Amino acid sequence: MTSFTSHLLPAVALGLCVAIPFGPIGLMCVQRTLAFGIWFGVASGLGAATAHGMFSCLAVVSGTVLTQMTLALHTPLRIAGGIVLILMGIRTILGSTDAAHGGTCGDATCRDLLSAYTSTLLIAAANPMTILPYLGVTSALETGKPLIMDRALAMSIGVTLGSASWYLFLAFSTNTALRSLQKAALDRFNRLTGILLMALGASLCARIV
Repeated sequence: MTSFTSHLLPAVALGLCVAIPFGPIGLMCVQRTLAFGIWFGVASGLGAATAHGMFSCLAVVSGTVLTQMTLALHTPLRIAGGIVLILMGIRTILGSTDAAHGGTCGDATCRDLLSAYTSTLLIAAANPMTILPYLGVTSALETGKPLIMDRALAMSIGVTLGSASWYLFLAFSTNTALRSLQKAALDRFNRLTGILLMALGASLCARIV
């Protein structure tokens, strides 16, 4: 087994384990899949997976510096993440559902898919909890110090693949299991999701006071 592969496989497992706990991103992935179609759920999950991959790479390359920066920016990051979640919750409550299960990416929707991707990437990036597992793992690996760039590349790719695999599973299983829901039920789920997102955002902001 090559050095790259030996780092890649554990990174895939790490990305999967970090993504599985159900939080704001998983909730948004499910809600968007039900409300707007499978590809919106996929785009949302891939945005979060990209953030996980970026953070894991940064944690390997500059773990100590990044730890200090994360601690220094902990409060503003929590505030930013909380505000974004509250705004996303309000938007979710006010938005209408257009069931488009299994739809394709036409010219009219590609911009919306990019928006779904970007929004979850930014939410994951603004949450300090996203990077903490990777900082913990990479700090434990500091003693060996193998080729740093080789490990960083493997970590980034592996974590992205592991994280993305969970969100893809979540989106496709949601689309398969709940595609028969009527619009009235989708609207109720939309409102519930919005309330939960706002509550999670308020919780993040409340922790700094």
